[in-house]
Amino acid sequence: MDMTKRNVRQALGFRFDIELARFFRVSKGAVSQWAEDEPIPEVRQWQAKAKRPDLFGDESIKAA
Repeated sequence: MDMTKRNVRQALGFRFDIELARFFRVSKGAVSQWAEDEPIPEVRQWQAKAKRPDLFGDESIKAA
């Protein structure tokens, strides 16, 4: 799984940037600067993997 903003938002069941911002505890403005189909910042990828290993852990990525 590519960790793009679009893919992360879909995996989490979110529709809006504000939901993603709350998940990462950053501002909506920060999230809105991320391109939809480009990888999200590396630190946020690690954060997503730590918070939701069931969705973003190494095993789930291999299975995708």
